[in-house]
Amino acid sequence: MSRLSKIEQGRQIIVPELFKDFFSFCSYSLPKDLVGTDLLNDHADLNEWATELLAEDGTENFLNVDDLVFMMHQGYIFWYFKANGDPDPDVFGYYQGKIKPDNLGRLSEFLKRYRA
Repeated sequence: MSRLSKIEQGRQIIVPELFKDFFSFCSYSLPKDLVGTDLLNDHADLNEWATELLAEDGTENFLNVDDLVFMMHQGYIFWYFKANGDPDPDVFGYYQGKIKPDNLGRLSEFLKRYRA
């Protein structure tokens, strides 16, 4: 069973196939634009880290049980999407010091910049 399958089963979430492809791609080659970024591939506890960042910022925890934090950069930015079966969910980004996350568009478009 793959690491991502274990996360899906353990958290009872459904990860889109296009993210599974990206996850697999990053297992072999980290995109150069992601140097310094922690990926779900190596850190299954990114949701916990994101929750800690929100608490440190004094920001209400807006993450739901079906939100999957898949990248975190230098401990002050994280990206997530709803892993609820949507094949191409919106990606949200939270930056330290903000009150709420920004909607960054569809996952397919977000990941394109790292697959080029």
